[in-house]
Amino acid sequence: MEISPLPEGLEDARLQRLAAYWDARRGDRAMPARADLDPLDMGWILGNLALVEVRRDGSRLQFRFRLFGVNLVADMGFDPTGQDLDAYQRQEMREILRASYTEAVQAARPFRRRRQLVMDGRQFDNESLLLPLAADGRTVDMLLVAVILRERT
Repeated sequence: MEISPLPEGLEDARLQRLAAYWDARRGDRAMPARADLDPLDMGWILGNLALVEVRRDGSRLQFRFRLFGVNLVADMGFDPTGQDLDAYQRQEMREILRASYTEAVQAARPFRRRRQLVMDGRQFDNESLLLPLAADGRTVDMLLVAVILRERT
């Protein structure tokens, strides 16, 4: 499997730093394993991270939140840790996440996403980084997702 380049155009310095960390941890593999990452190395962004387990049910991908950072919980107003994406409270967001997660798993490479969101009547600029993880270095079994939300004033 070929080593994919990192996404271009990352604006937030924390996302740039996380991309570089992920890249260093994968070495000569297409992607690192979850075991290659140390949360102690990522204290500067932990509150903005989600760790999403990828499960395969035949041809259907299923996603389960293993970790949902405290900043994300505060921004979203709920904590989906331990829940499947299918239980995510906001239907529109659930479909956006499913499409993004599926694309990242199928391509087995990192992705940057930039979009504008409206939640509870508030407008946000969102920059996200989706980083695939694979215990075997090839088959994506987790996604490390960093989300930076900035409320628009």
